[in-house]
Amino acid sequence: MIEFESTRDGKVPTSETSVVYDARDGTIVYVHEFIGDGLGLYGAEGQAERAGVALESARRHLGNTERLEVLHLPRDFRFERDTLYRVDLAAGKLAVRDEASAAARSVGRNVRGIRTI
Repeated sequence: MIEFESTRDGKVPTSETSVVYDARDGTIVYVHEFIGDGLGLYGAEGQAERAGVALESARRHLGNTERLEVLHLPRDFRFERDTLYRVDLAAGKLAVRDEASAAARSVGRNVRGIRTI
């Protein structure tokens, strides 16, 4: 989730993050962040539509989305630096990929094709 500071009067935009993952093993293949006013597509009633947009975006980048599913992250979730995630299929939520995250922190560069900053 991104935090915003606005010079405009009124409500500050919110962000909703959806991860697209492989339903066979929980590997995250795409992350989509929606930024808006908290209404319509950007509100609770827009969750199914956000899932469709995230899957369509993943399809454009990856091709086949047959085995992919979408997980909507809690609004207060923050990705941790040097930490890799997967979807815990049994729990239906994000979990840390311990082995890859430890390597990313110790090496600080490519780990299984994922570059850390």
